[in-house]
Amino acid sequence: MAMRKKGKASKKKKGAARKKAGRRTPAARGRKVTRKKVAAKRPDPAAALAAFARKIVKTTVENGDFLSLYAPDVVSTEATGQSVHGHAGIAEKAKGWEQMQEGASWTARSVCLDPRSGTICIEWDGEVKLRGGPTIQMTEVAVHQIENGKISAERYYYNPAALMPAQQA
Repeated sequence: MAMRKKGKASKKKKGAARKKAGRRTPAARGRKVTRKKVAAKRPDPAAALAAFARKIVKTTVENGDFLSLYAPDVVSTEATGQSVHGHAGIAEKAKGWEQMQEGASWTARSVCLDPRSGTICIEWDGEVKLRGGPTIQMTEVAVHQIENGKISAERYYYNPAALMPAQQA
């Protein structure tokens, strides 16, 4: 049976105890910090985009404070080609929507994300009660460009004729 020398084992233990007590960061010990460690500390852009998509859906379904979703210089384009700019334009568009309908409910059918471009696409199924008119079924696709956690541009695709008053014969 081999015997260990007491002196070497005790020096190792003392050195390990010193290292534990005075731990320093890799940079403080003169080591390079690997990219893998730095990347782990950065927020995941896909997760942030998915969280913002959930916020858009929740705000739309609950008819919440939608203006907080937008960047101050947002550009919003409807299926008719009409565009509005900024928070004032979004507020004006919302006012026109409120005057046109008595109530609407929306269900997100599908949500697609592209974290590389910061794009969220949402396919909506809606039921809209037109003011003084019928209730219509409506499908819509909304494409949102996200920058710095806000909608910077958006485009809506739907059949604009669905929202027109019925022609009387």
